[in-house]
Amino acid sequence: MIISGAEVASVISAYRPLKRTSSVASVVYDTTDSFERSEAAAALADDLAAASDPFYRPDLVERLRRQVSEGRYFVPAEQIVEKLLGRLIVQQIAAAA
Repeated sequence: MIISGAEVASVISAYRPLKRTSSVASVVYDTTDSFERSEAAAALADDLAAASDPFYRPDLVERLRRQVSEGRYFVPAEQIVEKLLGRLIVQQIAAAA
């Protein structure tokens, strides 16, 4: 799409102050625009905010915190190796793509 000079001038004129006075500081702008969010948009915004919040399970976090502080938290070496190898495979696949 090509934007002509006339279109650019039209957009610029739409955002110019309504009237100018001798002082730049006292330029008057049109402030009649307003915004009102619909109920559907507010619900969508709430859903998006909830989806972006990290998932937090206080009971699990407290149990793990207690196990770590008491020195009872243990992860078998096999699980660590599986996770490391799985991550390595995913990285290799991503690099090849």
